[in-house]
Amino acid sequence: MAIFGKERLGIDLGTANTVISVANKGIALREPSLLAVEKQTQKVVAFGREASRMEGRTSDNYELIHPLQHGAIAHFSYTKQMLAHFMSASLKYSFSKPEVVLTAPCDLSKVERKAIIDSIRDLGINRAMIVEAPYAVALAAGLEVEQARGKMIVDIGEGTTDIAVISYGETVKSLTLKQASGSMNDKIAQAVRNEHQLLIGDYTAETLKIVLGNAHYESDDQDHLLVRGRSVAQGVPSQAKVSAALVAEAINEVIGQILLGIRQVLEQTPIELSADLLETGILLSGGGCLLKRLATRIEGEIGIPVRSYDYPFDAAAIGAGKLFDQLNYQSKQIERQARL
Repeated sequence: MAIFGKERLGIDLGTANTVISVANKGIALREPSLLAVEKQTQKVVAFGREASRMEGRTSDNYELIHPLQHGAIAHFSYTKQMLAHFMSASLKYSFSKPEVVLTAPCDLSKVERKAIIDSIRDLGINRAMIVEAPYAVALAAGLEVEQARGKMIVDIGEGTTDIAVISYGETVKSLTLKQASGSMNDKIAQAVRNEHQLLIGDYTAETLKIVLGNAHYESDDQDHLLVRGRSVAQGVPSQAKVSAALVAEAINEVIGQILLGIRQVLEQTPIELSADLLETGILLSGGGCLLKRLATRIEGEIGIPVRSYDYPFDAAAIGAGKLFDQLNYQSKQIERQARL
């Protein structure tokens, strides 16, 4: 329950989706980080799912905008409007001034942090702070972050992959990669174009990744999926049967970059904390961790036990909401550094 009538919101403002949790209550909102704008007036006419339903089904008078790109805010004004709309939809009492914890990539600079805080100052927020996404995931998973014991989080979102080693209530080493779930979709679309001379959209590429994608592909997997798109040569609707082998080859480069990033963080991590990971393992989160056999691939190549969080899409938002209940020294430190 909020203190003195204040709602407490944990917000994972992601490139593809925004998830909001209410402290001690659970997830209140899951919506695409998307809005539709009327070009002539620049007025926002739809947010989230309502905006996504307009994709490819309206005239050129409207434009769909993703205000966040690769984990960073590309359009501050639109981001602020979208956040205000989603917060209002999540609040039980519209007149309450909520306390907010926002998640952010590990590489967010002080200037960028200030820009985010400044962009939401006039949304009626009582208090706000920013926490790194892997730290929030660790809280959601119930990891004892205050212990002087190494824990590794790999959060694979749509726009970024955040890799971090946490110990004694702080991030010891971290790395943010631009190669993430969305990059896999781009590679799949490019591969389908090259192989079948077929243009497909992001939704179709995402479907191919979910249905056929495999991080540890085996040659005896002969699955195919019939997809529709537009012929490159003729510009008319067309279709092609896409193989699991093509999808696996397309996403392998992105998986390789994530594996390289994990190795880089491990090389920079103090030896004692690295040794802890043989017992504590690696925790995967974010939508990208749902790729089939990804945990098996990482564990096989890195040699450290790997598991996935049960609710990967919601992990960061749940952890951000839990931060309000962290009355230990570490949470107070985070609040002092990043509050309004």
